[in-house]
Amino acid sequence: MRALLFSCIVACIVAPFVRTADAKRHAAAAPKDAKPKHPKGWPMPAAGPTMSGDPELIFTFDDGPNPQTTPAVLDALAKHHIHAVFFMVGEMAANKRASEVIARILREGHIIANHTMTHQDLCRIKDDDRANREIDDGKTAIEKASGIATGWFRTPYGARCERVESMLAERHLTHFHWDLDPQEWKHGNAKKAFDYVTKQVGQMTGRNVLLMHDIKKATVESLPEILDWIDAENERRKGIHKRRIRIIQSYEIAEERLPPGFLDWIAEVASPASLSASIASVLP
Repeated sequence: MRALLFSCIVACIVAPFVRTADAKRHAAAAPKDAKPKHPKGWPMPAAGPTMSGDPELIFTFDDGPNPQTTPAVLDALAKHHIHAVFFMVGEMAANKRASEVIARILREGHIIANHTMTHQDLCRIKDDDRANREIDDGKTAIEKASGIATGWFRTPYGARCERVESMLAERHLTHFHWDLDPQEWKHGNAKKAFDYVTKQVGQMTGRNVLLMHDIKKATVESLPEILDWIDAENERRKGIHKRRIRIIQSYEIAEERLPPGFLDWIAEVASPASLSASIASVLP
């Protein structure tokens, strides 16, 4: 309860700063003469430009948690010291069998976020109230199951329309989109997912958000091979003095969105156990 209360306080204090910083970051990344885009797709790169000059990769996972598959994803991430963002579906998080998985996700320093209650296309739902409940009920279910506040949101299927934009604006949220989608959720082929990710990551020059699904067998099978490939590729690049592939941790994304000096203050007043949860709660 104490960690949840602290997270909520942090979220309330810094949310206005976070939204302002996020807007400035996307504005800086866009060309000055760029024309406004109609809501067909979300702005890319999804998490802004590279901050280091290296090709940067952010791992995100949708649709869980699933007690049968998510632990294997966590095993692979832990082996390579990677912290990801898990966009959870409310009805999945509310499953009693998922409680231990959620606790492990948080214990190992990952960030959790809202992916609606039942994974519906918010642009296709006819009833506005039902569409609103998808966001709100998902947030409530995930926070009840995890014990911490959530701040990030991703709409199912990446759907974008005026309704979604209005709902997000009402809740002071921005959409956390992606750049790379191996579509393992669709074809279920681990080799195809591996080939897509390694090809795209190998060609990266900026920052990319990778979308995968911790409920899919193809993700479980391909992820360890992808991570091993990244390690091997970085060793190869080191030998030829080429920029390495830098994994951006989920908490680093959070830190980028905090107002100057705020992280130091959190570190002073928060216990180590609540620090990750506190940072996670301020994300846009």
